[in-house]
Amino acid sequence: MNHPLYRFRDFTLDPAARELRQGAEPIELPTSAFDCLVYLIERRERAVGRDELMAAIWGRADVADGLLGQTLVRVRRVLGDTGNEQHTIRTVPRFGYRWVAPVDEETAAGPADTAPAPVAPDAEPAPALEAPAPAAASPAAAPRRAIWPAVAALAVVAAITLAAWLWRAPPATQATAAPPPALTTAALVLPAVVEAGEDWAWLRLGLMDLVAARLRRGDLATAASESVVALVRDRPVSHAESLLDASDIAGADTLRILPSVDLADGRWTVKLTARGGGNDLVVEARAADAIAAAREAVDTLLLRLGHRPPADANRPQGLDELLQRTRAAMLADRLDLAGDLIRDADPALRDRPEIALRQAQIELRAGAYDAVDARVSALLDRLSRERDAVLRGRALTTLATSDVRRGRPADAAPRYAEAITLLTDRGDPEALGAAYLGRGIVAILRDDYQAALADLGLARTEMDAAGDALGVAQVDLNLGVIEARRQRPAQAVAALEEAAARLKRLGARAEYLAAVVAIAELQQDLLEPAAALATTEAFWPPETQTPNPRLRWKLTLVRGEALAENGRLRDAQTLVDRVAHEADPEADAAVRAQVAALGARLALARGDANAAATLAAATLTPLLEQTDVARYLRAWTTRLAALRALGDRALAASETARFRAWLETQQPPDWRRVYGDVAAAEQLRTEGRVDEALDVYARALARADELAVTPADLVEVIRPYSLALIEAGRFGQARALSSRISRWADSDLRAASVFVALNAALNQADALQQAQSRAQTLAGERPVR
Repeated sequence: MNHPLYRFRDFTLDPAARELRQGAEPIELPTSAFDCLVYLIERRERAVGRDELMAAIWGRADVADGLLGQTLVRVRRVLGDTGNEQHTIRTVPRFGYRWVAPVDEETAAGPADTAPAPVAPDAEPAPALEAPAPAAASPAAAPRRAIWPAVAALAVVAAITLAAWLWRAPPATQATAAPPPALTTAALVLPAVVEAGEDWAWLRLGLMDLVAARLRRGDLATAASESVVALVRDRPVSHAESLLDASDIAGADTLRILPSVDLADGRWTVKLTARGGGNDLVVEARAADAIAAAREAVDTLLLRLGHRPPADANRPQGLDELLQRTRAAMLADRLDLAGDLIRDADPALRDRPEIALRQAQIELRAGAYDAVDARVSALLDRLSRERDAVLRGRALTTLATSDVRRGRPADAAPRYAEAITLLTDRGDPEALGAAYLGRGIVAILRDDYQAALADLGLARTEMDAAGDALGVAQVDLNLGVIEARRQRPAQAVAALEEAAARLKRLGARAEYLAAVVAIAELQQDLLEPAAALATTEAFWPPETQTPNPRLRWKLTLVRGEALAENGRLRDAQTLVDRVAHEADPEADAAVRAQVAALGARLALARGDANAAATLAAATLTPLLEQTDVARYLRAWTTRLAALRALGDRALAASETARFRAWLETQQPPDWRRVYGDVAAAEQLRTEGRVDEALDVYARALARADELAVTPADLVEVIRPYSLALIEAGRFGQARALSSRISRWADSDLRAASVFVALNAALNQADALQQAQSRAQTLAGERPVR
């Protein structure tokens, strides 16, 4: 039977024979990598989405991102691609991958009587990295067992402790004995999924027992391995993942842990998937030794769960182990534990520059930015650009990130650039990806989205190459931020919700909170105040969510805004007062300004125009303008509305002129100019120049339509425009215009109030009663105007 052959450069790919050759030399590829290569070549006329590619390779799309990334790394390595040079497979940011190398397709004849190979009915799927098939026995392969004394010892222990259960397990046909009762311990460990060849089949139970024993040593009550084996003895090996949700082996509060182990390119990857008891986590570790990788993965899981890993008295703690443990504690926001781990370490370890950098990173997550600057500056004095290039690059990235969080992107940019220069071609894609990510964030803050997308694409490529699932999720989080800043809130929420789910699963608490905060803010832009308030419940109260006071005040701000948009003015004011009394005047200056702007809006909502005008004026500072231009703009609109409510036409007119002059300085011209037009129209309307006002409203709406602004921005234009039309007696135009915001009249008081005014003007009694009832329900503590 004929089948295609694909030739590219000096490679020949024969999908039917499952062969890849470079010249005359066959190249071994893991099954998943080979399938990935074939799928991309066969669809080279288009880009292939990540979910599509996962489903094609593993039969499902809910595979860990790191698995697909590692598979692509293997294919690219064989074909000579790197993270920076993608001549064969190109990453398509936020979508997937595309084959870009020229291909010659030929037809080859195959044997007429060739039949498909049989498939074993209970073959295990590949939930972790695909491993190469084991080579045939040879003299060169024999020493491999001598390299793994710890592995061999574990095999013996596993055989002694678990074999009895396997030997006495009744055949599946003997269904006379009652199944063992479901377990009620805090945790249980399932038999491992092994992708490493028959020589390593014993790891299925051996690894299971090692993980369980180490969890117990970390003070996590874990079921005996014998009990677990008895519970799952009749379950197909291929259905291992389903045991994470099986209700008949343990209660809902029991944490079920499924280990998986994979051998590829001489390195082991151990993944622990933990689900239950309110947790849904995945941790991975890699090492040259399966036991070392398993130990590291267990310790990471313990730290994520708030447990301190056990000390190994006969194994001195090394630098890599201390860095790994502190990193896991940081991801779980256990900054106190991370600090304790360093303080309890050997003094010689504590003096290492790597540990000094780790301390700075702990301080960064704690929001102690002055301490970060001092520590990293001193560290940079110790590090050579030539000898310590990688560590210096990491230190510069940490310092630049502190700059960004302090609202100093101009200081961060050259530091990220230097870090990228130092880290390029140094064999540390995770560090290089972090530097690209940071530079991309600076570009986002400058509204330079083309540069941001380019850097985020490079960051994702590097993090894919490193198998860094957390880094990839952080990139996707910032891609969602770009959508938000481009005034695409619906697309942004979808992207951020996906990123938040992955970050939560990875146990990255601070990053997860950042995503949830952004979602709540965008839901307000989408005029979904109830949804926004519900979203804030995920991080409330903030003191239970993060040890970082800077982040806690940000959570407080967003919660206060959501309360205000739901008419809970007193509750919102309580949070404003808390920030004013408790937040640090220097370290929290930016968020204090943001919260003060919220205070001005609350005063206006209560009808206290005098307080609103005064408070808003006090917030119009260079600090707020530099750190949060959107809230700076809202402070301006609050002040102008308050001045008009006070009847101070002269001051309102001069302030409107100042506001519009400021808008003219904003580059590029964008949605903010719409507010300048609305302010001008409102001023004209206040002065009784209605026809002129209507012309300016029309211009504002045309600009808003052209820019495709958010629902919140659209209501800010259409509400006053509709009210002006009603006052002018142009009811037909007002009815047509108001229909554009009718979809939000059930969720937003501003939209609902338009229909109160319109139906009152039209003397529509029934419709007016319905509109008033709806508006009153939304108003809460706000008057309906």
